[in-house]
Amino acid sequence: MQTLREQIGRVPVWTQTLIVGGALLAFIPVLSEFQLSLFTEMLIMGLFALSLNIVLGYGGMVSFGHAAFYGVGGYTLAIATTRLGVPVLLAMAIAPFVSALMGFIIGWFAVRRANLYFSILTLAFGQLVYLLVFQARDITKGDDGIQGLPVPDFLEGIVPYFIFTVGVVMVCFVLMRHLVQTPFMLTLKATRENAERAQFIGVDVRQQQLMAFVMGAFFAGVAGVLMAQHNRFVTVDMLFWTTSAEPLLACLLGGMYTLTGPLFGGALLMLLEVVTLRFTSYWSLLLGIITIMLVLVAPKGVLGWLKRS
Repeated sequence: MQTLREQIGRVPVWTQTLIVGGALLAFIPVLSEFQLSLFTEMLIMGLFALSLNIVLGYGGMVSFGHAAFYGVGGYTLAIATTRLGVPVLLAMAIAPFVSALMGFIIGWFAVRRANLYFSILTLAFGQLVYLLVFQARDITKGDDGIQGLPVPDFLEGIVPYFIFTVGVVMVCFVLMRHLVQTPFMLTLKATRENAERAQFIGVDVRQQQLMAFVMGAFFAGVAGVLMAQHNRFVTVDMLFWTTSAEPLLACLLGGMYTLTGPLFGGALLMLLEVVTLRFTSYWSLLLGIITIMLVLVAPKGVLGWLKRS
C-alpha cells in the first residue's frame, strides 16, 4: 500500500497548491483585519525565504546581501509610481526584473569567489546598495522613505490584497516547483555538492551559480513589491543587512533543500516575531535561542525534524 506522503506526491503540484490556497481563503470570514494583515506578511516572508533558498539551499551559496533585491523591488515600485507616473500594475511587473538586473550585476562579481569570500562580497554589495539609497535623498527621501504608494482600485482593502497575495505566492511557488525539477537545477545541486568535480565534467559552475543568483533576486523583488504595496511605503530598512538575516533564519527554521521548508519557516518566523513583540521586547533574545536550538537539535529545520521523528 502507498503511504499518505506517496499518495500526496502523485497529486499534480497545481492541484496541491490550489487546495492550500483555497484553505487559506476559506479563513477570510473568521479572521479580523489584523489577522489577515499578519497572514499577508507571513506569506510574503515565506516567498522572501523561498527566493533565498534557490541560492542557499539548491546552490549552496550563503548570501548576506539578499535584502538588496527585496528592497530594490520595493523602491523601484515606489519611485516608478510616485515620481515617474508609471501605472501601478506596470510598475509591479517591472520591479522584479530590476531586482534581477541588480542580481546579475552583483552576482557577476560575487560568484567569482567561493564560500566565505562570496558571502563577504554579497554583504558588501548589499550595504553599498543600502548606502546609495540612503544618500540619494532627492530621489528616495533617505531614511524617511517614500510614503503613500498608490494602489489599484481592485486591491483596495485588506481582503482583496490578501487574496491577491495568496495568488501571487501560489504562482511563484508553482514556478519554483517546476524549476527545481529542471536539468538546470539538478546541475546546480551537483555544483553545490562538489564544484570541482562538476567543473571537471564540463559544467560551467560560475554560469550556473549566476543564473541561480539572478532567479533568487527576481523572486526577492516580487516579495519586495508585495510588502511595499501592503505597507503603502518603503524605507531603507528593507535594504539593511539585518533584513538579509530574516530569510536566512527562515530557511534554517523550516529546512533547506526543499520548497515547503523555507515557505513554512518564513511564515513561522513572522508569526513568532509578531506574537513575541505583542507581549515583550525580547524578540532578539528569543531569536538567538531559536537559532541555537536549530543548530543543536534540528539542523535540518522543523520540517526535517518532524520527518525524522
